[in-house]
Amino acid sequence: MARSLDPFTVQRLAYVRYLYREGIEQSRQPAPLRSRAITSFHDAVENYLGVITQHLGIDVAKAPDFIAYWTLIKEKFDLPKKDAMKRLNDARVALKHNGTFPSEHQIEQAHRTVEDFFTTVTPKVFGLDFDSIDMVDLLTQPDVARLVREAQTHADVGDYPHALAGLALAFDELLVHYAGTFTRPRTTVFTFGPDINIFDEPRVDGEHSRQLRRLKKLTDVALATQRALRAIALGIDYADLARFRIVTPEVTGYGDGSRRYMEGVWLKARTSDDYDWARHFVIESALRAARADEIQGMLKARYDTDWNPTTPRTERNWRGPLNQEEPAQASVFETDL
Repeated sequence: MARSLDPFTVQRLAYVRYLYREGIEQSRQPAPLRSRAITSFHDAVENYLGVITQHLGIDVAKAPDFIAYWTLIKEKFDLPKKDAMKRLNDARVALKHNGTFPSEHQIEQAHRTVEDFFTTVTPKVFGLDFDSIDMVDLLTQPDVARLVREAQTHADVGDYPHALAGLALAFDELLVHYAGTFTRPRTTVFTFGPDINIFDEPRVDGEHSRQLRRLKKLTDVALATQRALRAIALGIDYADLARFRIVTPEVTGYGDGSRRYMEGVWLKARTSDDYDWARHFVIESALRAARADEIQGMLKARYDTDWNPTTPRTERNWRGPLNQEEPAQASVFETDL
């Protein structure tokens, strides 16, 4: 039944898993916010059914009704859990059209039903385990994706402190990605000022802070504010970022190129659940930040065009609305730079 998967199919399956993970996170919120999980689980399954029809070469003129997929696909594969999926669909209709909030039991039941559906069908139709579908394939930031994949190699052997350190580096790289590193000096709407370096004068680190306590406090405030603004501007949830910083270690870079962190009792006690949540946070943050890719591209295009141009720029003076009765005249202030 399984065929080789093209990159587009892999991306679509990764998106399905992303929606499914969204549903899991939403199911953990307090009522009635957790009700949104029903919609995410339903969207994940509906997208998944669309990928199946495309992968199996089933001709679909237009998207059929949700339950109609079971009849449509039956000629090539007998999909399970039709009755359970009908209950999921009914819960989604009740929420969306009637404002009926699902119970905690309904949400948990939907979670288990969808999970079992994906883990059962994916190996038989696509020839791989559902858990092996990597949402990293959706990322547009190459170095972030590389670090997330590297972190996974440590998680695979149960070294969650080291895996979480890799995720911390991946998130830091995400912020660097949108920091305008291609401009000299760095200029971008996502930096909120230049980086504050430990070697900036006057020094406020270590023993230097004793004589400059106020400046040290102001520096700490500026650093924390800048980091928060950089994340928020990219659409990253700050409350989740605060949790991420607690779960992951602070990794410091050194002059010899090494990157190190302190492994205490708290970090050693982190589990696969902590890692899975943190990994999902980095991926979700990267997907949200990708909305800035177009802005980043525009910034680079402007920089490449205006940096050391072959023709000089001119300064023009704004004089208000154009008087259509008089010919436009050049301002005496319009001079070549």
